[in-house]
Amino acid sequence: MIELYSWPTGNGRRASIMLEESGLPYAVHAMDLSTKVQKQPWYLELAPHGRIPVIIDYDGGDRIVLFESGAILIYLAEKAGRLLPVAPAARAETLKWLFFATSNLSPLAMQVHRLTRLQASGRQNKSLNGSREELIILYRIMDRTLANRDFLAGDYSIADIAAYPWVYRHKLQEIQITPYPNLLAWMTRIGARPAVQRGMNTPPRSDGM
Repeated sequence: MIELYSWPTGNGRRASIMLEESGLPYAVHAMDLSTKVQKQPWYLELAPHGRIPVIIDYDGGDRIVLFESGAILIYLAEKAGRLLPVAPAARAETLKWLFFATSNLSPLAMQVHRLTRLQASGRQNKSLNGSREELIILYRIMDRTLANRDFLAGDYSIADIAAYPWVYRHKLQEIQITPYPNLLAWMTRIGARPAVQRGMNTPPRSDGM
C-alpha cells in the first residue's frame, strides 16, 4: 500500500492522478496547507522543504519516501509499467516534456497564480504582467506541439499528467486559452479520463480550484 500525503494543488494532483491511472493501491492523507501542517517537524522529516506531495511506498520490506512530483511520477510509472515508454526514443520524448512541465510550466504558473491573488487583494506587483506573458508563451509552445499530436509526447503519458493540473488553473491565472484550440482540445481529452477526474478531486476540494 502506498501512502500519499497531498492536497489538491497543481503539484499535488499530479501524484493523485498518476496513482489513479496506475491502479496501484494507495491511501491518502489530506494535508490542508492553510493549517501549515506541511511545516510540522514530522512532515519535514519526509519532505525537508515542507511541500506536497509525498509518497511512502513499502515495497518488499523497504520504506521508500519520495518528494518532488516529477520524481514521484517517474517512480510510479516504472512501478506500474505504465505511461513512461521503455523504447529509448519514446522515453526521451516523454522525459523531455515531463521536465518542461516540472521545470518551466509549474514554477511560472504557480508564480502567476500567486501574484494574481495578491493583485486581487489590492497589492500591486510589477512582475505580474511579465510573468503572465512568459506563461502565455509556454501555452503557445504547447499549442503548436499539439497541432499534430494528441498528447505532448505523442501518446498519453506522465508528461501530460505533469502539465494538465496547472493548465487547468488558467482561469485563476487570468489567461484565456480559447485562442489556443489545440491546447483546449488536449485539456478536453485529458479531463474526460475517469482516472484524471478522480485524481483531480483527491483529496476532495469543494471550491473547484
